[in-house]
Amino acid sequence: MIKQIPEIYEILKYVGLVIGAITLWFKDAIAMKFGIKKNNKDLEKSSLNNLQQNMDLYQELVDDLDARYKARIERLQQEFDESFGKLQNELNELREVNRKLNSIIEKQKKTIQKYVEKYGELI
Repeated sequence: MIKQIPEIYEILKYVGLVIGAITLWFKDAIAMKFGIKKNNKDLEKSSLNNLQQNMDLYQELVDDLDARYKARIERLQQEFDESFGKLQNELNELREVNRKLNSIIEKQKKTIQKYVEKYGELI
């Protein structure tokens, strides 16, 4: 009987390997029996739902930010156009004043030239 013990261990070793192989072969069925697959599927579904909610929130934030910046840019463009228009009007007024002053200067030069011709140079 003592001589049979190593043979029994050898047989148990092969039986264990066969049971392990069968377990691996039917691992999905075994996992379903214990509810492991279902929990993994539920966890995966929950993770995907959370990811989708996060993506939706991110998209909403991006859209809101985009709308805010577009509104801000439009407001700045309006302010710029108004300021530019005012500056353009002031520039046109200053050009007109400059033209009038140049005209007055030319008249004064002519008047001074007449007095110089008539009375001579004043020193």
